[in-house]
Amino acid sequence: MRFDVMPVATEKQIIEVEEAANHVWHNYYKDIFSPEQIRYMLEKYQSREALKNQMSQGYIYYMLLADEKLAGYMCVLTQSDYMFLARLYIKAEYRRQGLAKRTIAHLDSIYSNPELGFNHVKKMRLRVERNNNFAINVYEHLGFYRVKSVDTDIGNGFVCKEYVMERIIPMNKGNHYGK
Repeated sequence: MRFDVMPVATEKQIIEVEEAANHVWHNYYKDIFSPEQIRYMLEKYQSREALKNQMSQGYIYYMLLADEKLAGYMCVLTQSDYMFLARLYIKAEYRRQGLAKRTIAHLDSIYSNPELGFNHVKKMRLRVERNNNFAINVYEHLGFYRVKSVDTDIGNGFVCKEYVMERIIPMNKGNHYGK
C-alpha cells in the first residue's frame, strides 16, 4: 500500500478532514463517549471553523493517504522542546494496517532531521483517553510511555480523562541534541 502525508492547505481539504473526523468519531468513540459528547467535541475541536482556528494558531493538519485515498488525518504543534501530536485518527477500514506506525516514522524523519531546523525538539507528546485501550496499546507498541493522568473540563459538563504519553524522537545522522 502506498502511504503519503499531505499538508491540509485548501478549503476542500479542510472539509475532507472535517468529514473524516465525523466518520471516525461516530464509529470509534461511540463506546467511549456519549452521543452528546461526541457531537460537542466534533463541533468544538473538529468542525471546519475549529480546524481553521487551530491552523491560525500554528497547528498543522495533515491528511494520511493510502493508495491516494483519505485514510485518516493528524495534527501537530511544535512546542519548545517537544512535538505535540494533537490528533491521529485513522478510518476503521484502514486500521491494523500499519498506518499509525508509518505516521510516527514520518514524524520521526521530520523532527530528527537537523536540516529542517527542529534540533530543539527531543520528544513527541500526546494525550489519549484513559479508557481507549486500543489506542493506548498502539502507542505503547510505538514506544510511547505514560507520563501522567490529567482530567480536563472541556465545557458543557464534559470532562476528558486522559493519559499524557511521550516518546523520545530517535536521533538521525547529524542530530546532536542530548549532547
